[in-house]
Amino acid sequence: MDISRKERDDLRRQREIMEAALSIFAAQGFHGTTMAQISEVAQYPLGTIYKYFSSKKQIYHDLVMERVHQLGDILYEISIQPDLSPTEKLKQFLFAKSKFYRTNSEFIRIYISERSTIDSVLLPKLNQKVNRMNDKMVSLFQKTFEQGRDNEFKSYPPREMALLFTDIAHSVSWSSLFEEQDDKIHHKRLELIFNIFLNGVAKNQTSQEN
Repeated sequence: MDISRKERDDLRRQREIMEAALSIFAAQGFHGTTMAQISEVAQYPLGTIYKYFSSKKQIYHDLVMERVHQLGDILYEISIQPDLSPTEKLKQFLFAKSKFYRTNSEFIRIYISERSTIDSVLLPKLNQKVNRMNDKMVSLFQKTFEQGRDNEFKSYPPREMALLFTDIAHSVSWSSLFEEQDDKIHHKRLELIFNIFLNGVAKNQTSQEN
C-alpha cells in the first residue's frame, strides 16, 4: 500500500529520532539519557520529539519492537524457503541470527544489559511482547525439527531440540560481539559450532561439511 509523502517524512523522522536515542543509550545507558539529549543529537526540537514519542520509554519500546520484528521477519523468510532442507534452514537460522546481532551490536548490547531493569520493571508489557516473539521463534525452529524428523533428525522431542538450538544460537551470537574476529574467521566458527550441534541431532551423526 502506497503512503503519502507526509507519512514517509514522519517515518523518516521517527527512525532518525530512534537512531539518535540508540546512540545515547549506548554511551550513557537508558537511565542516563534524557529527552533533551535525544533532541540535541537528533537535531529536532523537543516539541517534534514529543510529537512522535511521549517519553524515552516509548522510544526504547519502539526501538526494541522494531528490531524484534526485523529478526522475526528474517527467520520467517528462511523458514518458508521451499528449496531448503530442514538442516539447511537450521544452518541459515544460526548464521542469520549471528549476522543480525553483529549488525545491530549497539542495540543488542543495550537490550541484554538493560533488560532486567527496563523490561520487567519499567515496561513489563514490552517484556511480555518480546517473550511472545521469542516463543514464535522457538516454534519456527520446532516446526523445522518436525519437518526433518523422518529423514534428517533423531527422534528427540522437537520442542526440546528447538529450545536447545535457540539457546545455542543466542549464546554464539552474543559472545561474538565481544570477540575481535573478522567475518571469515567468524564464519568458520559458526560452521564448526553448527556441525558439532548437528552431529548430536542428525540421524547419520556425520558432519555436514560445505
